[in-house]
This record gives sequence, C-alpha cells and structure tokens, in this order.
Amino acid sequence: MKPTKKERTQNEIVTAAKTIIHDRGHEAITVRNLADITGYSHTNLYYYFRDLNALLWTLRLDMINDMIEELTTSISSQDDVMDDILNKFHSYIDYFFDHPNVFRFFYFYPFIQPEEDESYQNLDQKFNGIWQHAFVRLIQEDIISANSLEIVAKTIIYAMQGMIMLSFSSGGSSTKKEIKNELERLIKYLFKI
Repeated sequence: MKPTKKERTQNEIVTAAKTIIHDRGHEAITVRNLADITGYSHTNLYYYFRDLNALLWTLRLDMINDMIEELTTSISSQDDVMDDILNKFHSYIDYFFDHPNVFRFFYFYPFIQPEEDESYQNLDQKFNGIWQHAFVRLIQEDIISANSLEIVAKTIIYAMQGMIMLSFSSGGSSTKKEIKNELERLIKYLFKI
C-alpha cells in the first residue's frame, strides 16, 4: 500500500531527526532545527507529531529497527557456540562505537512511551531474538542449564552495556578493543573455559 502524504512527511521528519542525532546528538533535536532542515514551519511539524516527545519516540523505534536490521545482516553464525556468542556481542559493541550518538540517544534520553503504543515490546522481542539463538545453543550443548540461562545472559548483557556506558560517559576512556577483551574474559569465566 502506498504511503499517504502525511506518512511520507512523517518519514521525512524522522529522517531529518535521525541525521541530526547521527551528526550532532540528541541534544540538538529541536523543533527549530527540524524546521530548518525539513523546510516545514514550527507549527506545521506539530500537525505530523503531537509533540517533540511523540517524534522522539517514533524516531527511537525507527532507529532500533535500523540497528536490528544492521546487526542481523552483519552477524553470521559461527560453528563454535562461544565464537557465536562473542561474534554477536562484538557486533553490538561495534555498532555503538560506530554510532555513539545513537547509544547516547537510546540510553541517556528520558523517553516517554505513549500508553497505547505496543511497538516497543515487539521490537524488543525481535532484538532479544538475536541473542536468544546463541544462548539456547549453550543449553543444547550442555554448557549451562536452562535454569541458569536468564541470570547468565543478563550478567553478560548488563556488563557489556555498563562498559559501553562508562566509555561514552564524560571522561570515559575504554576503547572498543578493551571492552571486547573484558567481555571475552567475563564470558570465559562464566562458562569456565
């Protein structure tokens, strides 16, 4: 089905906001900056999005979709389950080091989820599917028990997120390689390799 004029304009505004985030960060997303880039008036932008929070929520979902698409095309499954897990996490780390403003937008901006919107849960399930395949292989190959899976997965994911967060915070100095090495040490420790 062909998108309506309103949907095309909304996509144009989201694309402009995405460009601002990639180039200057989420702090630069203002109605004035969007109006300058798109050529629409300030008031006209509110016709397409209820308010700036509605636009940023839509933008977040769109960017999560972009990330999922990029990660699923760049990640190839490995024969060795440990290599498979490391490959997936390394791709995630690479993505955010290539797009640090996207990480800051995802994790530093205080989003307000619209009550009627269930899109985020659907994207979250799709995103978690990237990791679940590798983790299920750990159970299948008797490396961990099904009862341990959730806590082990959360430990790895939270540690990785924390290391990236510290690296991108003010004064952070961890490099991508250092984070990958620390993550590998953690995974080897958890799986007693």
